[in-house]
Amino acid sequence: MASFFPITGTISQIEPMQSSSGGWCGCSLLISVTTPCQGMVNLVVTPYTYIFNQEPLQAGDSITAFYDASAPAPLIFPPQYRVTAIVKNMEGRMADLSYFDGNLVNAAGTLQLTISDSTVIACPNGQTFYGTPGDHYLLVLYSSSTRSMPAQTSPDAVVVFCWA
Repeated sequence: MASFFPITGTISQIEPMQSSSGGWCGCSLLISVTTPCQGMVNLVVTPYTYIFNQEPLQAGDSITAFYDASAPAPLIFPPQYRVTAIVKNMEGRMADLSYFDGNLVNAAGTLQLTISDSTVIACPNGQTFYGTPGDHYLLVLYSSSTRSMPAQTSPDAVVVFCWA
């Protein structure tokens, strides 16, 4: 099971990524991010990286990116991670990407969802998700939660990833 870790920081640079043959393929980007804890981190953004609401990214934007901690990563400095999803940070908006079980509790057991009528539930392609979001990987965006364990929230948006 994949375990996604967040990286939060400010974009300092975006540039096209070279292919293994040394040319520019134009399909992938290398985004340099300055983080408060890790310093500089490079993020590899491929055509398969999900960007919430397809919001354009630019230098100066504050983002949270999620990478699969179980995936291989090169041992280089600054660290470089291939990211699965990116969310532009907004005041009061929090995000979590995790596997949520049938009770809508994330894999770490730290967040439980209470779906409300106003919660937007969609697939990554923007279409409405008509199934039950439990037992899927979910990108959850929310603005507040309880202080209980697990914290409970009625999310604003849920993106359901139907990975096998």
